[in-house]
Amino acid sequence: MANSKNNVIVGKPLVTGGVLVATVGATAPTDATTALDAAFNALGYLTDSGVVKSEKRNTGVVYAWGGDSIALTKKGYDVTVKLGLAEFLNSKAQTTVYGASHVTATAATSTKGNLLAVEGTSDLSPHSAMIVEIFNDGGKKLRLYFPDIVVMDIGDTSYTDDKVASLELTLQAFPDANGNYFVQFSDDGQITP
Repeated sequence: MANSKNNVIVGKPLVTGGVLVATVGATAPTDATTALDAAFNALGYLTDSGVVKSEKRNTGVVYAWGGDSIALTKKGYDVTVKLGLAEFLNSKAQTTVYGASHVTATAATSTKGNLLAVEGTSDLSPHSAMIVEIFNDGGKKLRLYFPDIVVMDIGDTSYTDDKVASLELTLQAFPDANGNYFVQFSDDGQITP
Protein backbone atom coordinates (compact mmCIF):
# COMPACT_ATOMS: atom_id res chain seq x y z
CA MET A 1 0.00 0.00 0.00
CA ALA A 2 1.37 3.41 -0.97
CA ASN A 3 1.59 6.35 1.40
CA SER A 4 -1.53 8.54 1.34
CA LYS A 5 -2.20 11.91 2.91
CA ASN A 6 -5.88 10.87 2.90
CA ASN A 7 -5.08 8.71 5.92
CA VAL A 8 -3.76 11.65 7.96
CA ILE A 9 -6.05 13.51 10.34
CA VAL A 10 -5.58 16.49 12.64
CA GLY A 11 -7.74 16.81 15.76
CA LYS A 12 -10.13 19.70 15.10
CA PRO A 13 -13.58 19.71 16.75
CA LEU A 14 -16.86 20.12 14.93
CA VAL A 15 -18.34 23.60 15.26
CA THR A 16 -21.47 22.06 16.77
CA GLY A 17 -19.44 20.46 19.57
CA GLY A 18 -16.33 18.34 19.87
CA VAL A 19 -17.32 16.36 22.96
CA LEU A 20 -20.87 15.20 23.67
CA VAL A 21 -22.29 13.13 26.52
CA ALA A 22 -25.48 11.19 27.24
CA THR A 23 -26.61 8.65 29.77
CA VAL A 24 -25.15 5.17 29.43
CA GLY A 25 -27.39 3.18 27.09
CA ALA A 26 -28.21 6.06 24.72
CA THR A 27 -28.36 4.92 21.11
CA ALA A 28 -24.79 4.31 19.97
CA PRO A 29 -23.45 5.67 16.70
CA THR A 30 -22.80 3.15 13.92
CA ASP A 31 -20.50 5.21 11.70
CA ALA A 32 -18.62 8.50 11.48
CA THR A 33 -21.27 10.60 9.75
CA THR A 34 -24.84 9.62 10.69
CA ALA A 35 -26.62 12.14 12.94
CA LEU A 36 -26.27 11.35 16.62
CA ASP A 37 -29.07 10.43 19.01
CA ALA A 38 -30.61 13.66 20.36
CA ALA A 39 -29.77 12.44 23.88
CA PHE A 40 -26.13 13.50 23.33
CA ASN A 41 -25.41 17.04 24.55
CA ALA A 42 -22.30 19.07 23.73
CA LEU A 43 -20.07 20.07 26.66
CA GLY A 44 -19.02 23.30 24.94
CA TYR A 45 -15.57 24.66 24.24
CA LEU A 46 -12.53 22.69 25.35
CA THR A 47 -9.17 24.17 26.26
CA ASP A 48 -6.51 24.18 23.55
CA SER A 49 -4.97 20.98 24.94
CA GLY A 50 -7.71 19.15 23.01
CA VAL A 51 -8.55 15.54 23.80
CA VAL A 52 -5.93 12.94 24.69
CA LYS A 53 -6.88 9.24 24.58
CA SER A 54 -4.44 6.84 26.26
CA GLU A 55 -4.38 3.06 26.11
CA LYS A 56 -2.27 1.02 28.50
CA ARG A 57 -1.83 -2.70 27.98
CA ASN A 58 -0.36 -4.21 31.11
CA THR A 59 1.31 -7.36 29.86
CA GLY A 60 3.90 -9.70 31.29
CA VAL A 61 6.44 -11.96 29.63
CA VAL A 62 6.72 -15.64 30.53
CA TYR A 63 10.22 -17.07 30.18
CA ALA A 64 11.31 -20.65 29.66
CA TRP A 65 14.14 -22.27 31.49
CA GLY A 66 17.17 -20.88 29.76
CA GLY A 67 15.70 -17.41 29.28
CA ASP A 68 13.70 -17.63 26.05
CA SER A 69 10.50 -15.56 25.89
CA ILE A 70 7.69 -18.06 25.33
CA ALA A 71 4.40 -16.25 26.04
CA LEU A 72 2.70 -12.99 26.98
CA THR A 73 0.18 -12.67 29.77
CA LYS A 74 -2.45 -9.96 29.96
CA LYS A 75 -2.68 -8.40 33.40
CA GLY A 76 -4.91 -5.47 32.53
CA TYR A 77 -6.07 -2.92 30.00
CA ASP A 78 -6.82 0.74 30.69
CA VAL A 79 -8.31 3.43 28.47
CA THR A 80 -8.33 6.99 29.77
CA VAL A 81 -9.26 10.34 28.22
CA LYS A 82 -7.91 13.72 29.28
CA LEU A 83 -9.52 17.02 28.36
CA GLY A 84 -10.16 20.49 29.72
CA LEU A 85 -13.70 21.88 29.71
CA ALA A 86 -13.35 25.62 29.09
CA GLU A 87 -17.05 26.45 29.60
CA PHE A 88 -16.83 26.48 33.38
CA LEU A 89 -20.36 27.88 33.73
CA ASN A 90 -21.91 25.19 31.49
CA SER A 91 -24.39 23.11 33.51
CA LYS A 92 -23.85 19.99 31.33
CA ALA A 93 -20.10 20.18 31.97
CA GLN A 94 -20.60 20.53 35.73
CA THR A 95 -23.21 17.72 35.77
CA THR A 96 -20.76 15.39 34.00
CA VAL A 97 -18.36 15.94 36.88
CA TYR A 98 -20.60 16.26 39.95
CA GLY A 99 -23.84 14.53 38.91
CA ALA A 100 -27.32 15.92 38.34
CA SER A 101 -28.25 15.68 42.02
CA HIS A 102 -25.43 18.13 42.89
CA VAL A 103 -25.98 20.72 40.14
CA THR A 104 -28.92 23.13 40.04
CA ALA A 105 -29.36 25.31 36.97
CA THR A 106 -31.91 28.13 36.86
CA ALA A 107 -32.73 29.95 33.62
CA ALA A 108 -32.18 33.69 33.30
CA THR A 109 -34.96 36.09 34.24
CA SER A 110 -35.46 39.82 33.79
CA THR A 111 -33.49 40.44 37.00
CA LYS A 112 -30.80 37.71 37.01
CA GLY A 113 -28.68 35.80 34.53
CA ASN A 114 -28.48 32.01 34.26
CA LEU A 115 -27.78 30.70 37.75
CA LEU A 116 -25.74 27.62 38.59
CA ALA A 117 -25.22 26.04 42.01
CA VAL A 118 -22.68 23.20 42.21
CA GLU A 119 -22.20 21.10 45.35
CA GLY A 120 -18.67 19.71 45.61
CA THR A 121 -18.96 16.35 47.35
CA SER A 122 -16.91 13.17 47.61
CA ASP A 123 -19.55 11.25 45.62
CA LEU A 124 -18.28 9.41 42.56
CA SER A 125 -18.98 11.08 39.22
CA PRO A 126 -21.81 9.57 37.17
CA HIS A 127 -21.17 7.11 34.35
CA SER A 128 -21.85 8.58 30.89
CA ALA A 129 -21.62 7.66 27.24
CA MET A 130 -19.27 10.06 25.43
CA ILE A 131 -18.55 10.95 21.81
CA VAL A 132 -15.58 12.91 20.49
CA GLU A 133 -16.20 14.46 17.05
CA ILE A 134 -13.21 15.41 14.87
CA PHE A 135 -13.19 16.72 11.31
CA ASN A 136 -10.61 17.90 8.75
CA ASP A 137 -10.59 19.71 5.45
CA GLY A 138 -11.49 17.46 2.55
CA GLY A 139 -14.44 15.88 4.34
CA LYS A 140 -12.43 13.66 6.70
CA LYS A 141 -14.27 12.78 9.90
CA LEU A 142 -13.34 10.78 12.99
CA ARG A 143 -15.79 9.81 15.70
CA LEU A 144 -14.71 8.20 18.98
CA TYR A 145 -17.49 6.56 20.96
CA PHE A 146 -17.02 5.60 24.62
CA PRO A 147 -20.08 3.58 25.74
CA ASP A 148 -19.28 3.91 29.46
CA ILE A 149 -16.90 6.51 30.85
CA VAL A 150 -16.62 8.31 34.18
CA VAL A 151 -14.60 11.22 35.55
CA MET A 152 -11.79 9.68 37.56
CA ASP A 153 -9.79 12.78 38.45
CA ILE A 154 -10.31 16.54 38.44
CA GLY A 155 -7.22 18.69 38.07
CA ASP A 156 -6.58 22.03 39.68
CA THR A 157 -8.75 24.97 38.68
CA SER A 158 -6.90 28.27 38.45
CA TYR A 159 -8.77 31.55 38.74
CA THR A 160 -6.30 34.03 37.26
CA ASP A 161 -6.50 37.05 34.99
CA ASP A 162 -4.50 35.49 32.14
CA LYS A 163 -6.44 32.27 31.39
CA VAL A 164 -9.92 30.80 31.66
CA ALA A 165 -11.04 28.72 34.61
CA SER A 166 -11.51 25.18 33.33
CA LEU A 167 -12.41 21.70 34.46
CA GLU A 168 -9.29 19.61 33.74
CA LEU A 169 -10.58 16.04 33.66
CA THR A 170 -9.20 12.53 33.42
CA LEU A 171 -11.91 10.03 32.52
CA GLN A 172 -11.77 6.25 32.84
CA ALA A 173 -13.45 4.11 30.17
CA PHE A 174 -15.21 0.85 31.01
CA PRO A 175 -16.10 -1.95 28.59
CA ASP A 176 -19.60 -2.41 27.20
CA ALA A 177 -21.37 -5.79 26.99
CA ASN A 178 -19.19 -6.68 23.97
CA GLY A 179 -15.93 -5.81 25.73
CA ASN A 180 -15.45 -2.53 23.82
CA TYR A 181 -13.88 0.30 25.78
CA PHE A 182 -14.30 2.53 22.74
CA VAL A 183 -15.27 2.29 19.09
CA GLN A 184 -13.53 4.46 16.51
CA PHE A 185 -15.34 5.36 13.27
CA SER A 186 -13.76 7.25 10.38
CA ASP A 187 -14.55 8.56 6.92
CA ASP A 188 -11.63 9.73 4.75
CA GLY A 189 -13.97 11.92 2.67
CA GLN A 190 -12.77 10.40 -0.62
CA ILE A 191 -16.07 9.85 -2.44
CA THR A 192 -15.88 7.86 -5.67
CA PRO A 193 -17.44 9.45 -8.77
